Amino acid sequence: MFRFLLHTTMVLAVLSSVALLGACGGQDIRAGRPMVNLVRPTDLPTEPVTTRSVQMMSLETPLRCTIGETQKNIMTVIPFKQTAFNLARAETSDALPRYEVTGFSFDGQTAEKVFYKLLSGAKIKVIGVDGPFPELAAENITGELVDVMDMIASAADVYYRYDGKNKILYVSREINWILTVPDRREVMIAVLDSLRGSGMHDLLVNWEENTIAFKGDRQIEEKVRKLIELFDKEPNLVVFNVQVLRVKPAGAAKEINWQDLIETFGAGTIRVSVNGVLGRALVTGYEINSKSLNRFLAARSQYALVSEGMFIAADKWRARFDVGRCGYMSMPEAQLSLMAQTELYGERRMKSVLTLDSMQGEITAFKTKSTLGDNIVLIGIPASSFADSLKGYETVIVLTPHIVRLVKELN
Repeated sequence: MFRFLLHTTMVLAVLSSVALLGACGGQDIRAGRPMVNLVRPTDLPTEPVTTRSVQMMSLETPLRCTIGETQKNIMTVIPFKQTAFNLARAETSDALPRYEVTGFSFDGQTAEKVFYKLLSGAKIKVIGVDGPFPELAAENITGELVDVMDMIASAADVYYRYDGKNKILYVSREINWILTVPDRREVMIAVLDSLRGSGMHDLLVNWEENTIAFKGDRQIEEKVRKLIELFDKEPNLVVFNVQVLRVKPAGAAKEINWQDLIETFGAGTIRVSVNGVLGRALVTGYEINSKSLNRFLAARSQYALVSEGMFIAADKWRARFDVGRCGYMSMPEAQLSLMAQTELYGERRMKSVLTLDSMQGEITAFKTKSTLGDNIVLIGIPASSFADSLKGYETVIVLTPHIVRLVKELN
């Protein structure tokens, strides 16, 4: 806790300037970032990159790309250890010196300069790892050094790490994190899909230790902590089994006659038809499923299953399924991503926002309402919308949702 002097006021304001520290000749400037000469061993005509096959390699494939019959069991109850969730910094910080700060003021100085001014008496060097850092202003701060440091870091949205052996304080906007997840396949995949759906992509998973490593700033930290809080409430998870099909009409036909779907299965089997920017989303009964739809297409087209797998959406969180994770890296569809944000309401109802993206941006989107046991079929999406080489082909996606209800294990 801070101990403020009588009539002491403190104002912290993050200013808009992002000025970097410069070097002052002849002076020992302890704030700033180290200068490193970038040296390449050879001169190459193009920048080398990791091979695509290695980039597409995924340890998730055995867990994600094998799906079974789920519609006969539309809800599953799974116990999990919620206490296993833990978010921790990957690099530890040594304890700072303990002393009282009194009457500390600064105005219009960037965060690393503020730390340098605060720690100058302790002969601690300050290095800005990344940046730029915001400018701050405050008057007459009093309190324990650690409390004052934490307050400054919070106001500037930065982190610090102290190396006690070398007496160096590192200041950065992003740090490395380790998220420990309960030892349940469904929980791990739900966490991964939710984080990817929120825009996080560079996630390193250790399946043996059930951990996810990533780099993030304070906004990322807050996002992950909110996801952990969600699992504390024993949320329902929506598991989507996905099939992505490449379809070419048979013979001289230019399009699949989807009206035949109604005549083949009956009008009552299609509950709702929703238009998107491209294509339609059909909410169907169990009669129209991946197997029966394949038989329907076999009589009217040449089709190929290009990707089959599953992804899991936590209630009201956006989850992401990358089509290429469960297909061949050379196929044009490998660039596609399917996003789903689902909200459960009532006992058996769900609302979903489905978005299909490519490397060029959003292709189409749908808002659907369905009942547990229904399927969702996306039809009428020209494959040429994301790949010129697929002119004349249509992309069809079949989603079979079911529910996983999480229950905390009792200690």
